[in-house]
Amino acid sequence: MPGHLWSLNAASSSTGVYLVCMGEPDPVRGPQRLTPWQRMAMRAIRKEAGKSGSEPLVEEDWSAVMTMHYTGPGKMLSRLFLRLPTSPRCSMCGAPFAGVGRLIAGPLGYRPSRKNPNLCITCVEASPPGGVTVDTGVLFADLRGFTEESEGRTPRETSDLLRRFYKCAESTFFPEAIIDKLIGDEVMALYLPFLRPGIPEDEIKLLMFGQAVELLRAVGYGSEQGPFVQVGIGLDYGEAFVGNIGERALYDFTAVGDVVNTAARLQGEAAGGEILLSERVAAALGESERGEAVSLQLKGKADPFAAYRCSAAR
Repeated sequence: MPGHLWSLNAASSSTGVYLVCMGEPDPVRGPQRLTPWQRMAMRAIRKEAGKSGSEPLVEEDWSAVMTMHYTGPGKMLSRLFLRLPTSPRCSMCGAPFAGVGRLIAGPLGYRPSRKNPNLCITCVEASPPGGVTVDTGVLFADLRGFTEESEGRTPRETSDLLRRFYKCAESTFFPEAIIDKLIGDEVMALYLPFLRPGIPEDEIKLLMFGQAVELLRAVGYGSEQGPFVQVGIGLDYGEAFVGNIGERALYDFTAVGDVVNTAARLQGEAAGGEILLSERVAAALGESERGEAVSLQLKGKADPFAAYRCSAAR
């Protein structure tokens, strides 16, 4: 069978049921054995997608997979996971990967995915190949001057600082956003409106901006002590391709598209304590909230890019 199509294959009773990536068995772990809970979840996904027998899930089934996270049993499970300690968690369903919580979620199959350690195996490994093109809000947050300041710290001190920053980001963004990447001193978060049916697009943009402001406050902007790190943030909103991207061992759950690149470029232009947002995001905000209108020459953009610069001091 061409490509990498996930399907449920029945094996002998002595080996149980396995999740097999057709054409790409894991060279290290081999087929991954499903827990009873995962088998139940897969049956529900297949039912939602209208699949029967051994018919594999395909790219068009992504909407069924993603919708189930935020409706019915999936929504109830996420609420339960959020009550279990402790972070880090799956950015999609909230399953805890550490502390007492992992002792409950882990045996059910909710362990970190090898494709994206910010998501669990159940949310990613059992998904169809490819993905979907959807409207997506993208937020990038980066530590300013981190490399230079790290020269005066021990590796342990640097690690502790990053963990403190990641904790601020997770507590701010989850569960409304999917934390797609923790890249060294940078965080990437995705806001997917189609996972929040009934919520107007402008409310998603307001949520993005509100959480960007909240993150700056979480690291200390506006407090008597001041920020423990300098953070710059970039925001954009538009179409992106979201899903399993790449091949074989490089398979990854993420988003790609111009909106992702633009948010990253805006973040690169933001000073510590600043939020740079595109006109597409600013359109949902009141004039007093948008900040200063600026024209930027972003890398990869032929023409000057209109944006708004908002400071944490506002």
